[in-house]
Amino acid sequence: MTSVDKRGQLREAEGAAQTTGLVIYRASRLEMLLGPLRELLAVTRPANVLAPQTIIAAHPGMKQWLNGALARAYGPGGIVANLDIQLPSTWIGNLAERQLGQQAVSLPRYQREHLRWNIHELLGSGLDTIGVTDARIASYLQPADADARHAGADVARRRFQLADRLARIYSQYVVYRPDWLDAWEHGRLDAVTGQGGDPRMSSTEQRLLAPLWRHLRAQLGPHRGDVVTTLIDRLLDRNVGGGDALHVFGVSHLAPSELAVIRAAARHRLVAMYVPDPCREYWGGLGNTVAEIQQRREAELAGLEGAGAGDYWIEQDNPLLASWGRMGQHFIMALADGSDEVLADVRHRADEDASSPVNRLQRVQESIRALAPLPEAVELRQPALIECEIADASLRVHASHTRLRELEILRDQLLDAIESTDQHGEPIRPADIVVMAPDIRSYVPLIPAVFGVAGHGGERLPYHLADVSVARSHSLFGAFQRLLDLPGTRVTAPEVVDLLAIPEIAGRLGLDAGAVDELSGWLQASRVAWALDPAFRSRFGVPAIAEHTFGWSMDRMMAGYLMADRADSEHQPSVALPGGVAIAPLTGIHGPAAAHLGALDHLLREIQALCDLAEESRPASAWAEELERRFEAMFRIDLMDADARDAKAVLLGFIRTLATETAKAEVDPELHFSVVRDLLVERLAAAPERQRFLMGGITFCGMVPQRAIPFKVVAVLGLNDGEFPRNSSDAGLDLMARYRRLGDRDVRSDDRYLFLETLMSARERLHLSYLGEGVMDGKPRNPAQPLSELLAVLDASAGLAADDTDTPRPWIIRHPLQPFDARYYDGSDARLFSYQQDFAAMHAQGAHPDVAPFLDLDGTGEVVLEGPVALREVQAYYRDPAAQVLGRRMQISLDALVDDRLPSEEPVDPRFGALDSVPRKLFFNDALPAWPDAQWPPERAPDWLRLGGIMPPGRPGVQAWEDSAAAVAKLLERLGDLPAFEHGVPAPVSVVIDQPIGDVALVGQVGHVYRLSHEGREHWQMLRAFPGQGGALKAEKDLDFKDRVPMFMDWGLLRVHTAGGGGRMPTVRLAMLVDDEIPGWSGALNAWDEAFVEAAPDERSQLLSDLQRRLSRLLHWWQQAQGRPRWYFPKIAWKAIQPTVSPRSGAGGRGDREPAPANVESIWVATHDGGTGERDYAPGYSRLLAGGVDFAGGSNELAELHRFALALHECIDMASPLRHNATADESACMERQQ
Repeated sequence: MTSVDKRGQLREAEGAAQTTGLVIYRASRLEMLLGPLRELLAVTRPANVLAPQTIIAAHPGMKQWLNGALARAYGPGGIVANLDIQLPSTWIGNLAERQLGQQAVSLPRYQREHLRWNIHELLGSGLDTIGVTDARIASYLQPADADARHAGADVARRRFQLADRLARIYSQYVVYRPDWLDAWEHGRLDAVTGQGGDPRMSSTEQRLLAPLWRHLRAQLGPHRGDVVTTLIDRLLDRNVGGGDALHVFGVSHLAPSELAVIRAAARHRLVAMYVPDPCREYWGGLGNTVAEIQQRREAELAGLEGAGAGDYWIEQDNPLLASWGRMGQHFIMALADGSDEVLADVRHRADEDASSPVNRLQRVQESIRALAPLPEAVELRQPALIECEIADASLRVHASHTRLRELEILRDQLLDAIESTDQHGEPIRPADIVVMAPDIRSYVPLIPAVFGVAGHGGERLPYHLADVSVARSHSLFGAFQRLLDLPGTRVTAPEVVDLLAIPEIAGRLGLDAGAVDELSGWLQASRVAWALDPAFRSRFGVPAIAEHTFGWSMDRMMAGYLMADRADSEHQPSVALPGGVAIAPLTGIHGPAAAHLGALDHLLREIQALCDLAEESRPASAWAEELERRFEAMFRIDLMDADARDAKAVLLGFIRTLATETAKAEVDPELHFSVVRDLLVERLAAAPERQRFLMGGITFCGMVPQRAIPFKVVAVLGLNDGEFPRNSSDAGLDLMARYRRLGDRDVRSDDRYLFLETLMSARERLHLSYLGEGVMDGKPRNPAQPLSELLAVLDASAGLAADDTDTPRPWIIRHPLQPFDARYYDGSDARLFSYQQDFAAMHAQGAHPDVAPFLDLDGTGEVVLEGPVALREVQAYYRDPAAQVLGRRMQISLDALVDDRLPSEEPVDPRFGALDSVPRKLFFNDALPAWPDAQWPPERAPDWLRLGGIMPPGRPGVQAWEDSAAAVAKLLERLGDLPAFEHGVPAPVSVVIDQPIGDVALVGQVGHVYRLSHEGREHWQMLRAFPGQGGALKAEKDLDFKDRVPMFMDWGLLRVHTAGGGGRMPTVRLAMLVDDEIPGWSGALNAWDEAFVEAAPDERSQLLSDLQRRLSRLLHWWQQAQGRPRWYFPKIAWKAIQPTVSPRSGAGGRGDREPAPANVESIWVATHDGGTGERDYAPGYSRLLAGGVDFAGGSNELAELHRFALALHECIDMASPLRHNATADESACMERQQ
């Protein structure tokens, strides 16, 4: 090696340009290597002015960065042109083409994606015939599933996975172990493990890898290792002519064979290598004597041998270099090993700068650069120095609870960074920031929620994504993958509706958004759950019944379209299909919209065809043709959408590759669908081959080896224990994992060195983040091992013991679980801050963190009524005041929170859902019309119940039917106790109400009314049934205001409606069928009615006026609530007044006039049995209306609720006189609520 100029320049650059040999430039800052590159490019221009200058870049990201960095270095007046920047493999391939007339790298049959198919064929031809006698392989290729239907798929996947794994191993050996391959080709099957070694490794070599390789080599001919060896021999020939200078930039690792080619080329031309080296000292061997270098190599080989397949650490003065620097040290040692070719080793002058570091990041970097044991010491016992350390944002470790919180924290930290300047006073721009993660895929779905849409320049922090899978780049890829996944699923109703909503599928089916919604509604009404048909169900080991399958659902919909003639979808006569199968038609399907059924049928047929294909094996070429046909049958893209056109082209390319990839291997293997699916999913999960790295804005990317290029701000997320360094599994097949050499690469060493490069590439800030606390249990979690090692070094530099948990570390920030935590806004910790203005407003002076109720609305307490008022609106308020006021009056919709998803399971609960009201429908629609002549219960459930999907299949359905039938029987028993129905039940009528109440016209209908005549008097019976659970009836005490107030209004309006006719006054009675033999509340109504019809005209007029005042008061309260809601929720309001109105206080009386409310928290927040409290009834209107009010005992809110509930009870209790001053009390109550 020639002497080194300590000032960082070759003594004579012009002279160097005329020499041959290897010149090495080293710097710990990558950008510092640009200067020597520019200078040497200037003096080594080719003689032919049109010939480009060749630069080898370490990786595609470096190639892209280098182009831009050189352009910026030359400035506005400079020109960067005629540079041929290549990757190492490309350059070696081109060189072999020129020197040997053959390719070294682009040998398609030895590339993994082609080699695996040759291995796949050999594995299927009989292991003994190819000499593979490893018993583990024979066992692995045997079916593991006893089910013959799955066994074929299982064996096919195992065979392909083994072929793919072996192809990976051989592809690695071609580059790193060509001598092993050569030995096996020449019959030395134990060349690696030798005699008496590890039996497992010996079997792997001698009974699998070596004999299999011999067959492959005989089939495929020379490989890359052979060609590269020949190329090196050719370059070492003294007769080879020279060449123009070669520049190798940014390389921190090369395979030994690739480095050997470059060394051989240096014998005939100048080769300049620009090497990023984190340490300025001679830690890798350069600058040492030959004996020292040999001693280092022997020590390193001994360490590798002793560690086996495990980790080991290099002995270095700096603990971080010792733990993280193995791969880089091996490369420096490899450069030093051939020191005869090294013309000069030049360290950049900036690495000799003795200026003191000014922040935490620089202190750590400088300790690595100087090979110092620890960073410069930090004193944490002086308040001023502690404040300085707290303010130091250059290197911080953030512990959070979730990946979403990691991104939210990162956003605030980056906003803080771009508001600052760098050490040169220049602003930090989004383009100066990179965000990396070992598993970037876990963050990709969350990033838009925090940072907005990728590539959108209007965001404060614009960004783009790199290293993102193909499937994430366009929705078409995800849609196609969902189709591939369908054969392995149960094909549920939500899955099918989701497919219908995919624009490309909807376009092929001719559906718009409205049509998809209509189909979704029909499917929900049909009660489909999963499975295409009974045979499809049987694949999952369940009974092959038709109910709740798509075939059954389609039959119901088609029958409803063709044969149904009434609007009631639940009470159509059943239709008998061929084979004796009966179905219940689904009505409501008619007109042009019925054409949507054809689209649904098309989709289901395609799904069925795909599921049938999933059982088949075909040649790869046939699969390519079949899947392309399936794609065209399922998808239609918008031809005006360029992105969609590109996505389609890529996807069809993937499908066609099934044929072209195997064709290059000169085979057309028989493949099971499961293998084809795995191949396509693999391609969809991979990153695009030509994905750009630097596209402006913040770069979000994965942690890829040799990706580290300088950024002002570097952030690394997901540094969690067990996730980084990453692990790889070779199932014990890879001999390189056990028999290692200098220069080998493995995932864990790559990750450690990548972490070192990441730390050294940050110029202003390094943001490190991990999940430091369990989100569910709050227990601490460990960071990744490299991060733990960095934290240990920081502790040591501050003189902190590892077990010292009391002293706070300024560089560690443990973040709260929620982004709106008060600590981000109270200034108690300068490191905790937020740019979320909405959250900041929650903690502003005078702000209250509790949710504010809607009850504080401004207004007069009334709204102006225009035209008649619908009875159903008033009754809706008393049933569910929050939903009526917020949803209907104020147009605040919580529909998005309603769980109205289609079911993915058939009903299995042995009772019917409350919303279906099955016992009540059975009573009014089936039992009552035939009573008392027909026997109840019938032999089987009615068709609408049995065939309509309401009734669970099997024993649960029988139990549910028996319970409901028992409840109906009890209702009929109660009905038989009523004298009015002793001779039967007439047809019900719905009475139309158009009644003025005060100055308001109330319009609506009162149903389930029966008109009877007896002894010359007309009797109106209003029938209301209250079945309970388990075949029982509800008791009257279980009915709260939501039942009583609407019932009272129906009865009262019916009474007023019939009071104005001539002749004998008809009776209007409420027949309330409950568990009580003599219901007290309805009995009071009927007693009042008896007194009313028997009263003299004057007294009757007074009674009627009293009833009208009660109805008017209910209407008035409703009207007030539309503009100023009150404290009224029907369930807790009824509960609150029970101590006052219970029978012990006097039946039907007011009892104690003072507020004595019961404790309602138990049914407001949650019921005693753990059920949902009234506050939390879906979809959340009550919680929104009440805010944070909990109606605790003694609270004003509970007192107001109690006061109104008493007034409401008095209003609907005909046994209680109506106080004339109640309205005034209500007005005072409303004023207090203000």
